[in-house]
Amino acid sequence: MTRKNTASVMDDASAFRQQIRMAAVQVAGLRPEELSAALAYEVEPFSGIPAAEAELAYTPVVDSDPSVRVFDVVVRRRKSGDAKGGAWYLVPLVIVGVIALILAGVDFVFTSMRLNELKKTVAEQARLQSALDAVRNPAKAARAEARAVRERREAAARAQDEVAKARRAYADVMEAIAEACGDKAVLSSIDGGAFELRLTGVAVTATAAADTLVALADAAAKRGWRMATGPIRVQTPGQTAEFQCEITYD
Repeated sequence: MTRKNTASVMDDASAFRQQIRMAAVQVAGLRPEELSAALAYEVEPFSGIPAAEAELAYTPVVDSDPSVRVFDVVVRRRKSGDAKGGAWYLVPLVIVGVIALILAGVDFVFTSMRLNELKKTVAEQARLQSALDAVRNPAKAARAEARAVRERREAAARAQDEVAKARRAYADVMEAIAEACGDKAVLSSIDGGAFELRLTGVAVTATAAADTLVALADAAAKRGWRMATGPIRVQTPGQTAEFQCEITYD
């Protein structure tokens, strides 16, 4: 990719044009050549021009979002005569690759030597570990069995607590309903099962209905129930208010 002849690229009516948005942190600190390379890769899926063959020019665009950078990008395929100049930025990568291969070869030699030493050490440690395991395994098995017994006992105790809690659930929610309704509202229907109830009630006013729902949600939550509030409808001519809700044992 190259930025040669920027003006000619900009003026080329046949060149591909695209606006590119990139995260500000992604382009921060990039040199112009590096930014051009990044933009070439960004626009490649749209232009169909490989980044390595792109001749590119760009113009920054002001954007209200400080977290992004916007560029108007113009790109065209580089002429074959410019191929050598366009690949200059690959030279450092090649050098780094060669150095990496040399270092990898040196590391392989030293690693092989060290590996042979470690194999001998590991073989001796394995023999000693086998002898140690012969002593430790019976004690380890006994501890595992004791732990399993303890976990089963704790699980049984938790199950008993859950059963007792479930038995109390319906009585608790009835108590919560009575506490919330007081003398402001009465229930007209209760539907559902033991752990999911749909309530319909009537209050003297819409305000009283709302207060009742708030009080019921608080009282139910203290007893392990969750409430979903339904609609409040004002009825005429008496101006009473009908309310609905659903409460579920958590």
